Amino acid sequence: MPQILELIQDDHDFIRGLFDELESNPETRDVRCITLRRELPGHMYAEEGTLYARLRSVAPEEIQQSLNDHTGIRETLARFETIPLRDDAWMPALRDLRERIEAHFTSEEKEVFARAEHHLSRVSLFELSETFQREKGVAARSVAV
Repeated sequence: MPQILELIQDDHDFIRGLFDELESNPETRDVRCITLRRELPGHMYAEEGTLYARLRSVAPEEIQQSLNDHTGIRETLARFETIPLRDDAWMPALRDLRERIEAHFTSEEKEVFARAEHHLSRVSLFELSETFQREKGVAARSVAV
């Protein structure tokens, strides 16, 4: 199994791909929205319960910023989900959501990953991957579709 930072990076890449598909392919938007609604909250929940929990004491500012980002993303996602697919406001709302998520991913991949690599052993990074996968699965199953 890959270590947790690889799993998180894979999720980031997958979510970026969902946004690409949502922006470019109107025929699959309904299915991609369902996937985004399942994957994004599960990813954030799993990060918070694993990597963030482990780094909170050694990188409190970075982790608090990431938690604040997650709160903002959840709020933006909730607003986005209220807009019908065919509404003129849907595409601007999608772009707003993507911008918020991209900013978070960039910050996390630079700052939080560096802290994790510095403060956590390779063994810890691998151990966290199991918990991350389990937590993500639990959260994804609890999302109402």
